Amino acid sequence: MHVHPISTFRLFQEGHLLRNSIAIFVLTTLFYFIGAELRLVHELSLFWPLNGVMAGVFARYVWLNRLHYYAISYVAMLVYDAITTEWGLVSLAINFSNMMFIVTVALLVVRDKRLGKNKYEPVSALRLFNYCLIAALLCAIVGAIGSVSIDSLDFWPLLADWFSEQFSTGVLIVPCMLTLAIPGVLPRFKAEQMMPAIALIVSVIASVVIGGAGSLAFPLPALIWCAVRYTPQVTCLLTFVTGAVEIVLVANSVIDISVGSPFSIPQMFSARLGIATMAICPIMVSFSVAAINSLMKLVALRADFDFLTQVYSRSGLYEALKSPSLKQTQHLTVMLLDIDYFKSINDNYGHECGDKVLSVF
Repeated sequence: MHVHPISTFRLFQEGHLLRNSIAIFVLTTLFYFIGAELRLVHELSLFWPLNGVMAGVFARYVWLNRLHYYAISYVAMLVYDAITTEWGLVSLAINFSNMMFIVTVALLVVRDKRLGKNKYEPVSALRLFNYCLIAALLCAIVGAIGSVSIDSLDFWPLLADWFSEQFSTGVLIVPCMLTLAIPGVLPRFKAEQMMPAIALIVSVIASVVIGGAGSLAFPLPALIWCAVRYTPQVTCLLTFVTGAVEIVLVANSVIDISVGSPFSIPQMFSARLGIATMAICPIMVSFSVAAINSLMKLVALRADFDFLTQVYSRSGLYEALKSPSLKQTQHLTVMLLDIDYFKSINDNYGHECGDKVLSVF
């Protein structure tokens, strides 16, 4: 596999107050704009990525968890609403509900980091699932109360709409934001490595063609295949894209889960929750595979390398020489050191002295 080096860029840097403040304001405004453009039917957005993105940002960079950074994000929401809507004081409550989701998820994830919990443990995916559930419920209660006056729906339908949207987008976006990274090199994938992604595209197309409520689960086997073959970063990204596409397709009746009847909000509620529940499965599988691979590398490292000298052990050297990556025409020189009278060093000066001699060699 060939790799191409790419330059790294950091949007946030610790200690740079002005830079971080501008970045938070711009990110909040950008994703607020994207969510506002998806207000297709009601005053509320079909897919609201802002809360998941900003929760991921604040959770990822622990040093951003300061009151003034949260205030900048909140002010950016209010400014956008003041320019583009006529909600007035209602905007205070609606955007406060957005901050409820952001702050709740961020603080819970930061708490896990301080406790030293491994982000690639399978239980970590379940914790994120629960955190999004709690945050979505708090956000929905405040948001539904605040938006009653600007929406034609009553409180309970609004609560269901808010909760299902926040929960589904949170489960899709937050894991992606926490694992997303710009690689130091850009790999060139082989054709067989693209098969899981191709299967995922085919399964989404099959959902559109076949329709029905069960079609929402068609991408699940392909997503699990992706979880086994790809890294957690790629798996979370593919899961997010798949879930977002399905939500948009369902809302526009491209994927028809209610054949013969008009689409309604309760069905959208069910579709969102179903997609969110499906999304957690490949993420758990991906985290499990990553944890197993990490343990296997650790075991192989201890078996194949000497701890003191950091060179191959006898068994590790033989395994390396049998590697298929070595070409038949490639010349190779192997050096084995036999240190005379080394046992006498251990006998006369102790094993600790012998270890130091080995490390020098």
